[in-house]
Amino acid sequence: MNKTILVADDDKTFHRIISRVFEGSSWQVETAEDGVAALESISSRPPDVILLDLNMPRLGGRELLTRIRGNPRLAMIPVIIISGDGEPQEQALGFGLGADDFISKPFDPLDLVSRVESASRRNRRMLSANPLTFLPGGPAIEEDAKRRIKEGGPLAFFYIDIDNFKAYNDNYGYLNGDNAIKGVAGLLLNMENNFVAEDIFVGHIGGDDFVVMANPRKAEELARAIAAGFDALAPGFYSEADRARGFIVSKDRSGETREFPLMTLTIAIATNEKRALDHYAKIVDAAGEIKKYLKGLKNRAGSIYLKDRRGE
Repeated sequence: MNKTILVADDDKTFHRIISRVFEGSSWQVETAEDGVAALESISSRPPDVILLDLNMPRLGGRELLTRIRGNPRLAMIPVIIISGDGEPQEQALGFGLGADDFISKPFDPLDLVSRVESASRRNRRMLSANPLTFLPGGPAIEEDAKRRIKEGGPLAFFYIDIDNFKAYNDNYGYLNGDNAIKGVAGLLLNMENNFVAEDIFVGHIGGDDFVVMANPRKAEELARAIAAGFDALAPGFYSEADRARGFIVSKDRSGETREFPLMTLTIAIATNEKRALDHYAKIVDAAGEIKKYLKGLKNRAGSIYLKDRRGE
């Protein structure tokens, strides 16, 4: 499905230039020759990105941007100002009004395409972000996975689940449960910083389920670091008495009262090293099989991980 760029500029030659730049891409270019026409177009069918000239008849670019940012339905649309005035003061004014980026004329077509794609990608991630951890949510996770599949490089997909989280949440309350989830998010983001060369992506599917994507060459080292980090972190979420006991008493999903160990992580890792993972659903299924196997293991102690070594 094509994404839409609205070019709000009174220069028809500029319209043609932008149309040529994005010709044959996944972007559909629409145009408006003044601010009023642009506002009508944006209101009736919001585009994915707006390229905005500041100097337009009937309704200037600054006023148009102010109206866009003041409308809750339109406020999240990325706006890139394209102006012949590249002075720092002009750029600062544009950002002060709520612009996402500023490009001076003349511009490099490849740079323009890159900035449009980046603005659109940031916006999609922000809109799908988990409201608790602010990590990319389901749509952004799938998008990044599909990008990696398309690029054809090595891929390790980590499905990470917090064990015994429900029992903890029931006993300690939602606020403490949220803190545990945010603790995992912070731990994973630290790994992103510690393994910079591994091209790590961290996402939060929802609840106590997380995703990490990375180069598989250090997948087990990364998994060990995540497991060790959480096992050091988890006892701090419990009272001194529960830490000493090593478990809490709570009801399971059947309503039966039983003992639940302290929280740990299950880390299932699917890779394309020995078999093709050419669809997102195939990756999720592979990781899900590993997770199910790990969850079924008896007498577990601490967080556990497994990297899939199966072939086709």
